Amino acid sequence: MASFDQMAPRERRMVIGLGVVFAVVIIFLVPARVSAYLSERSRHNDDLRQAVQDVNNARAKIAARRALLGDVAARYANKAPPLGTLVDTAAKSAGIDIAVQTDVPPIPRGKLYSERATKLTIQKTGLKALANFMERIEQSGHPVAITQLDMTKRIEADSYSVAMTITAWDRTEAPTPATTPAGAPK
Repeated sequence: MASFDQMAPRERRMVIGLGVVFAVVIIFLVPARVSAYLSERSRHNDDLRQAVQDVNNARAKIAARRALLGDVAARYANKAPPLGTLVDTAAKSAGIDIAVQTDVPPIPRGKLYSERATKLTIQKTGLKALANFMERIEQSGHPVAITQLDMTKRIEADSYSVAMTITAWDRTEAPTPATTPAGAPK
């Protein structure tokens, strides 16, 4: 490769032009890319900062929601009475006649909970009386819910046949491990 002094004038201009282009790239492009990278990192940091701020702000809402719902054990502290009694009381106050009521045997749900249910059939009822009955069941203050509902419209106006399942959940206390006095045989 020939030295710069030995090059023809045209080749010198081309080398100088290439050097100018290279210098412009170094002077302008590298700082522009660095600036874009730093700007992107700054936006990323702002997004992370906002996410942390949102989490901190949500903690108060979560604590308020947990306080509103209460502790799980406190929800199950008010054990539901026998479902037959609860259903009969709600049906009488709503003015509904229950045709058939069948209790389902309790089913264990995990180590601490059991589920008991009763299936009932109402042959003929109006919609308002049915809504009042269901509202009394749901607002009984016990861990009780209507888990199945099947309504059939009858020929008469405002008359329905209804089959539903009402379920209650009970919490049993965990058995405490038996403690033996010190020195006693095990």
